[in-house]
Amino acid sequence: MRVGLALGAGGVVGAAWMIGALDALEARGGFEPAAAELLGTSVGSLIAAMVAAEVPTAAMAAYASGEQGAALAALDGHDATALRLTRLPLRLGPGSLRMALAARSRNTMLTGLLPRGVVSTEPVRRLVDAVIGERWPGGRELRIVVCDYASGERVQLGPAREPASTPGQAVAASCAIPAFYEPMRIGGRLYVDGGVHSHSNLDLLADSGLDAVIALNPMSSTAWVAGGGGLRERLAGVSRRRSAAQLAAEVAKLRERGIQVLVLEPAFADLAAMGPNMMARDRRADVIDAGRASTERALRRLGRKRLRAVGLSAG
Repeated sequence: MRVGLALGAGGVVGAAWMIGALDALEARGGFEPAAAELLGTSVGSLIAAMVAAEVPTAAMAAYASGEQGAALAALDGHDATALRLTRLPLRLGPGSLRMALAARSRNTMLTGLLPRGVVSTEPVRRLVDAVIGERWPGGRELRIVVCDYASGERVQLGPAREPASTPGQAVAASCAIPAFYEPMRIGGRLYVDGGVHSHSNLDLLADSGLDAVIALNPMSSTAWVAGGGGLRERLAGVSRRRSAAQLAAEVAKLRERGIQVLVLEPAFADLAAMGPNMMARDRRADVIDAGRASTERALRRLGRKRLRAVGLSAG
């Protein structure tokens, strides 16, 4: 049975939530992430790269929570350098007018009009290089989604794909949030966050020939924090519902091809733990726990037949 694992955008907090969800899928669903065919968008590309390198989920959780396990000892100091500026943040005007003019969607147009980011993605590239090296893991499908900063086109990077890149370059490009991070130069062109097109990009797997896909999408949710929250929470809720609507359309494309799809996204308790700031590093440990707990609850609600359909067990 060929199973795909799609890991979506979500910043620091979203990464923590996906780590917790993966831990529950392994412990309660008998899932083996490293055996899946991988699709990663934005920070999901970083988690996908770690999975491809067979870094244990427990080691990811320990590192994200501030512990230094041996498996990730090479990454010590990454957080301290993650926001190092490469120049003074004084850019004005559109970062990519060509992208704005060629845009086929509102998101790509807005991305082109935003100022060009100034924060280096080098720490992200070095992190991946330290774990994987400069060669793509052999014997597995790993797709990293990025956006061409000139044309606005969605591009998949990976082994034997063009343009040629190292895993570190691909992940750094996919994590390059417009107007914040510098675009990553690969093969003479600039690339930014793959989440510009979609937080999940699940439709890219429609022609994959997979039997099932498990999608972790921390940026979508139809749930709402009790009490509604303040303005930031309300705006985040609007964004999540839009992301959920786009994800639903992508899921429909896969199901039309006979692919079984299981979508896992934050529930009420997760949103309370995550808060509206997806880059809040002080929430990571709590979010990992919340993601683990909500995924366990979701698995318990699914029947044995549904679990088997997506390659999971009822453990």
